[in-house]
Amino acid sequence: MAPLPVALQWCPIFMSHADGDSAILVTDRPRIEPSGTDALRVRAPGKINLNLLVGPRRPDGFHPLDSFVARLTLYDEIELRSRDDGRICFACTGADCGPDEQNLAHRAACVLGAESGGAAGGADIVLSKQIPAGSGLGGGSSDAAGVFVGLNELWGLSKSAAELTELALQLSSDAAIFFGPPTARMTGRGERIEPLAVHPFFAVVYLSDFASATGEVYAAFDRQQYAEVEQLEPELLADNPPSCWRGRLINQLTDAAVEVCGELGRLRRRLLEAGGLPVSLTGSGSALFILCDTLQEARELLTKLPPDLRERCIIVRQNPW
Repeated sequence: MAPLPVALQWCPIFMSHADGDSAILVTDRPRIEPSGTDALRVRAPGKINLNLLVGPRRPDGFHPLDSFVARLTLYDEIELRSRDDGRICFACTGADCGPDEQNLAHRAACVLGAESGGAAGGADIVLSKQIPAGSGLGGGSSDAAGVFVGLNELWGLSKSAAELTELALQLSSDAAIFFGPPTARMTGRGERIEPLAVHPFFAVVYLSDFASATGEVYAAFDRQQYAEVEQLEPELLADNPPSCWRGRLINQLTDAAVEVCGELGRLRRRLLEAGGLPVSLTGSGSALFILCDTLQEARELLTKLPPDLRERCIIVRQNPW
């Protein structure tokens, strides 16, 4: 397998105490902080779909979704600096960013600039990606949300979260979850968000070295025989640790994602056989995750994995914001 992207090799998932105690997760990183004069740094978190139910395609081409979603302590970072000439200058480093004109962070800046009716200035935008594209971790949608939030503050536009969400939904159906609570139930085509209490958890996330083609996965899903599934009781996730419900999680796109990419099924089987815990797919893939009750359980799980799997895994927890 190819090595992790450079950005993920240095991603500060763990920080050791000065006195030599065991490593702890870094979770106290703010979403927005100053970064020099007329500049901001924005952190855009990834997400996992804990449970993802998908309905048959609607006449408008979208699929109705019902998903329990949790944001994670895995971030892309966005540096925003104001300009006086009205130009949007964009650069991206790290994991695959795609063409600038298709990058959701760049497109978000252009949409907000146009929406401001001339009230906005320009901006230099530098996106440092640690969330791989095509992984189902929502990196692109989160980047767009981060740019909307950051430029709204940098340009002094005073738009509400609801207004920014409406703009973001023009770019991505997933974007709404990054304006709401850190754990949420997402319905509709992804635009309806309501708070969801989830028991604290840690997760070992396997970052595949290939992207999953969302359109192809949904096309495969449409070809398969549809079976209606009832959503889990929200109280189950709120009142119990993951060990009580991780085996009941369902992602109805899993079979379709494996049909599109057989390697995904092989990796899922290997993680299950090595770790002995349920392995779930997030979104349409290609990232896989294993929920753990504690950091210790997550670290012990890593020791059970063969080196080629372990080197592509990170440990995360729920993002506190």
